Amino acid sequence: MSLFTFNPTANTTPDPGQGGLAVTGNINTGHGSTNVSAAFNGSQTKTCVWQTFPAGPGGQITSVTLKFDWSENGSIAGAGTSLFQVQYSINGGAGYTTIFGHANVTSLTNSSSSVSLSAGQDLTQVRVRDLLNAAGNGDVAGTADLTTSVSNIRIEVVTVNAQVIMCI
Repeated sequence: MSLFTFNPTANTTPDPGQGGLAVTGNINTGHGSTNVSAAFNGSQTKTCVWQTFPAGPGGQITSVTLKFDWSENGSIAGAGTSLFQVQYSINGGAGYTTIFGHANVTSLTNSSSSVSLSAGQDLTQVRVRDLLNAAGNGDVAGTADLTTSVSNIRIEVVTVNAQVIMCI
């Protein structure tokens, strides 16, 4: 068995498909600690999308897994709300599936996520995007504060090593 790791080679912030503002410290494998905050009638959104994974290896593929690490921390008061959402696409961004959508974050969490993809997945069609939102929701006491990061975005591909058998 052989393990191959592929990272996206491009990113765009803000994500044109979601709008908002740019994240902080965006690179091709994630973004640095990014904050959104809002009070009363305010709202703030920041987004990023990662794309252009290499085509991947040839041979007999046994598994394809999308993986990334993330962190979140925040606070909520009154009618304030927050959302940290990460999604992926397997068709070049024509449609997205939500990996998680953490609402109203109020504690520090550092974790990682993984999604199994089809062994026949065209890696060049995979996209990953995130969205951070904070809203005060019209409550004078309503505030929201959210800080997140995403790192080490990658696709791991496991292949079977081919053996050559020679008959004489």
